[in-house]
Amino acid sequence: TKKAGAGVVVGVIDTGIWPESKSFAGPALGSAGPTSGDPYRPYRVGDQVRMVKSDGSVFVGTCQTGEKFTAAACNTKLISARYFGENWLADNKPGTDEYVSPRDGDEHGTHTASTAAGNADVEAVIGARSYGKISGVAPAAKVAVYKALWTGTTPEADGGYTSDLAAAIDQAVADGVDVINYSVGSSTESELVDPIQLAFLSAASAGVFVSASAFAR
Repeated sequence: TKKAGAGVVVGVIDTGIWPESKSFAGPALGSAGPTSGDPYRPYRVGDQVRMVKSDGSVFVGTCQTGEKFTAAACNTKLISARYFGENWLADNKPGTDEYVSPRDGDEHGTHTASTAAGNADVEAVIGARSYGKISGVAPAAKVAVYKALWTGTTPEADGGYTSDLAAAIDQAVADGVDVINYSVGSSTESELVDPIQLAFLSAASAGVFVSASAFAR
């Protein structure tokens, strides 16, 4: 239903977000907090974005600025956006269609975020052709983005570093997301002691539901 996911924050760890997508449209953030008519309305407090969630706890995020991404890119649907690439960027040059910011230069992150928590009844248009209306699995949930995957100047450079991905997971947990959406995989299974797996274990121990892609033989 259209109310599925109300009061929940989905943290998407991927290639970033294209905030202009209608799947993430919403009113501008203001300073007014929740009301009886909208108990989960997010609001700004200085540089922070806060939201009282359905379990009574408070999500605290931020809209990190960067290349072609301002604080105004966030709204009452896309309530937080950060990027993690300190180590990848130290070794790699971003591709011509990449942005050193939460903006998505690859489209994969935008796709996964809209699948998980995109708005309900958004018309899907490719070129001039309409493919009907689409909806995320939890259309009433809010979206928090943690960009940790990058497009380089060569296909071999595309991806992200474990250290940056683990930092994104830890930040999502610290911010207070309810769900982590991690549509990232490889051609081999991860070791149980892999830093990403350990970060997910910590997230689960903190009560965060982890939804990750799996490797199938």
